[in-house]
Amino acid sequence: MSGMTHQLRCLKQHGDKPAYALFAEMGTGKTWIAMMNAVDLWRRGHVDAVLVFAPNGVQTNWTRIELPKHMPKDVQWRAAAWSSGNTKEERQKVAELCYPSATGVLRFLAMNWEAIQTEKGFVCAETFCRSSHKLMIVCDESDNVKDPRAKRTKALMKLKKYATWRRVMTGTPIDGSPFSAFAQFNFLDAAILGTTSYTAFKAEYAEMLPAGSPLLNAIVKKGNLRFTPQITAKDASGRPKYRNLEQLKRLIDPYTFRVKKEECLDLPKKMYKTVLFSLTKEQDAIYEKCEEECRLMFEGIDTPFARLTIATKLTQITSGYYLHPNSPEPVRIEGRNPKLDLLVERVQTIVDAGAQVIIWARYTVEIEDIMRRLGEAKISAGSYYGATTRDARTEAIDAFERGTIPVFVGNQQAGGTGITLIAASYVIYFSNNFRLRDRLQSEDRAHRIGQTKTVTYINIAAENTIDEAVVRNLESKKNVADMIVDGKFPLYRKEMRDGQRQGV
Repeated sequence: MSGMTHQLRCLKQHGDKPAYALFAEMGTGKTWIAMMNAVDLWRRGHVDAVLVFAPNGVQTNWTRIELPKHMPKDVQWRAAAWSSGNTKEERQKVAELCYPSATGVLRFLAMNWEAIQTEKGFVCAETFCRSSHKLMIVCDESDNVKDPRAKRTKALMKLKKYATWRRVMTGTPIDGSPFSAFAQFNFLDAAILGTTSYTAFKAEYAEMLPAGSPLLNAIVKKGNLRFTPQITAKDASGRPKYRNLEQLKRLIDPYTFRVKKEECLDLPKKMYKTVLFSLTKEQDAIYEKCEEECRLMFEGIDTPFARLTIATKLTQITSGYYLHPNSPEPVRIEGRNPKLDLLVERVQTIVDAGAQVIIWARYTVEIEDIMRRLGEAKISAGSYYGATTRDARTEAIDAFERGTIPVFVGNQQAGGTGITLIAASYVIYFSNNFRLRDRLQSEDRAHRIGQTKTVTYINIAAENTIDEAVVRNLESKKNVADMIVDGKFPLYRKEMRDGQRQGV
C-alpha cells in the first residue's frame, strides 16, 4: 500500500479502531486515507460496504475521480453517487448497491449532506445501511454536522447504529468553538465525551450567562421565548468565555489523528498579490448612492442582517452590477467593466505564458459574465458552479488537470471543497465571499499533495471600496462574515479610512 508517511502512520495508529477522527488540513490526502482504511479492512473481511457523506458535488468526485484513481487493482469494488437529480441509469446503479446480488464486492455509496435531510435520501441511506453486515460510515467535511440540533445531524445519528466503523474527517474540526466537537465525537462514540447532552457539554466547556441576567432576560423578552436559552458569556473584548479546553483535548486525543501541511508536505509557499483598479464614474456614482441609501434605510437598525445586506450590495457594484427590486435580472452598470477588463488581461498574460489559472467568483452573474468575456477573447475555460451539471463538473476538472483547457472558473462554495486542481499556477479571486473557511478551502484546491509549482494568488479589488477591506482581512486570516455580524468591520468609505489607520 503506497502512501505518504503521515498517511501510513494514521492507518497504523487508527485503522483498526471502530471510530476515529481524521483532523487533517486541506490537501494532506484525507480521502486516500479513508479509502485505503476501507480497503485494508475489506481484505481482512471486516468491511463490506462504505457509506460516504460529503458536501454537495463532492460526492460524485468520490465515485468518478478519487476511487477510480486510487483503488488497488486487486480490489473488487462498485460505487455510485446519490443525487435527487439522478438519471434512470444512475438510480439503477444506486439500487444495485442497496440490493446487492453478489458478495465479496466492496460497495461505496456516496451522498451529499443535504440528501439525508430529505425523506427519499434518508430512506436510500438506511436501505444501504441495512444491506451491509460490516458497514463503514465516512463523514467527509464533518464540520457540516457540527450542530447537533440540525436535521442532517439528527439523521446521521439515526444511521449510526448500523455502522461497525465510523470515521469523521475535516480540516476545520473545531471552527473557533469547542461546541463544534460535540456532534462529531458523539457520532463516533458517545462514551468519548462522557455525555450525550449538548446542554451539559456547553455548560462544561463555557461560562453561561446566569439566569436572571439583564442581557438574558432581554433576549428572552425580545424573542418572546417560553424557555431560557443557553447564552455563552463574553469577556470585555467580546470573546466567548470558554473553559476546561485542556480537559476536552485529553478526552478526544486518543481518537484523533491531526496533521498540518507543514508537518508532512514539502509544498512550495503561497504567493499573494492584490491588483487594484478604479471604478468608472458611473460605478462610483452608484456606489456612493448605494452607501447613502443604505445609511438612510438602516439608520438606527444595527442587526447582522442589515450589516450583511449593506456589505453584499457594495461588493456587487464593484463587480459591475446591482440588484434592483423592479428587475428580475441583475442590472449591469452602463459603460465598461474595469474589473472584467483587468481579469481578462491577466488571464491572457497567464495563458500566453503557457500556465493555467483558477478563477473564483462569488455570484452566478459574475461567472456568466466571466465565461462570456473569456469566450470573446478565445480563451478556453470550464465552469463549476450551481448551474453546472454533474457530468460537466467532472469534465471541467478532468480537462483542466489534463491541460486541455487553461482556465477553470468556479464558485467557492460549489467548487472550493473536495476537488484537486494542482495544474494551476495561478488563482485569481474576482470576488470573495465573507467566510474565511471558504477562502482557505478554495485556496487549497491548488495547494495540496502533488503540487510542485509556486502558486500565486491574485485578488482583484476596487480601490477605495469595501473590496480592499475584505481582501486585507481575509489575507490576515480573519473571518469577515463574523466581523460584519459583530459590527467590527468597516462598511462605508469613511469607516474604512478610519479602520486602515487603526489596522482593521
